[in-house]
Amino acid sequence: MNRRTVKMAVVSALLLLVYSCSKNDETEILSYAILNQTAEVEISSSKSTVNITFPENVTDAGNFIPEFTLSDGAVAYVNNEIQKSGQSEHSFENPFLFIVEAENGKNVAEWTISGTNNSYTLLWGLGGILKESYSNNRDYEWYLDQANTGTYSSVNCGPTSTTMIAKWSLPSFSKTPEDARAAYRPEGGWWYTSDINNYLADNSIPHGYIALSTTAYGTEQVITEALEEGYNLILCVDMYYVRNELNSNQRVDKFYTASTIGWGHFIVVKGYRRVGSQLYLEIYDPNSYSRKYSDNSLKGKDRYYRGEDIFLATNNWWNYAIAVSESGAKTADIKGLDPATVPSMWGR
Repeated sequence: MNRRTVKMAVVSALLLLVYSCSKNDETEILSYAILNQTAEVEISSSKSTVNITFPENVTDAGNFIPEFTLSDGAVAYVNNEIQKSGQSEHSFENPFLFIVEAENGKNVAEWTISGTNNSYTLLWGLGGILKESYSNNRDYEWYLDQANTGTYSSVNCGPTSTTMIAKWSLPSFSKTPEDARAAYRPEGGWWYTSDINNYLADNSIPHGYIALSTTAYGTEQVITEALEEGYNLILCVDMYYVRNELNSNQRVDKFYTASTIGWGHFIVVKGYRRVGSQLYLEIYDPNSYSRKYSDNSLKGKDRYYRGEDIFLATNNWWNYAIAVSESGAKTADIKGLDPATVPSMWGR
């Protein structure tokens, strides 16, 4: 390559750089605020994002009006409708695209506008505006991974879930999933709901059967009311009906393969988050098998499954729950169903 060719290549590269910079400058969001609302706003030109953090007490972000400035001559659109600063109304319940078109009508940039009222729901994949939450948690560790729980680890979701909820109910409970397996079906095989009932009774853990509903709304109501009354629940579900995760870095939906009908499984429900119009149940799923998030915590711990999915997973498998209360608490006297009237179902 001769000197003239090298010089022309350098000039071309510089022109391209200048053009790229000017192109970006023509489609910028320079400022963004919410009319009559206190909110922290972070604008990232490199990521083409505007992140808005409302105060925690803002639980309805359905009708807010943004004020914004754009690059000279640029216009903005949402769903093909032109946007007017201080006039156009939006819902900030979920992220949306803000299309900025340069004055020349050719250069276009897509910006993502996201609103939240907390530091974690967007990051975890639940959405932005947390409306309600409840959790029956502990200040000590009680999550268990069914991996490495003995010879029958692959089918030990029952012994593991039961041991977890026993540790939650009774802080001094020191038995392991291996102990539970040795007590019932020591020769192997899937545990049944009757095994859980019997093992909890053997160890004086207060519990009882409750019925779920034949509608999604009804099942969600039964579960959230039981949680608020101080019970944690063991569910026997068909994980086929819980949708697969879309983002492996988030905490929403199923993080392992269960692609066939009849994938019975035991999980613990210990809380919920209502974000936007979606109810997420806070789950301890024993099937981590050492899979972890980027922060090194196990993926089955504090996992969030959608209420509508859990309805399908119970209604098509075992439409009951085993409610467990804190040992010695006022809620310990559970007026549950007669165990003899409840069909037994299995999980792995």
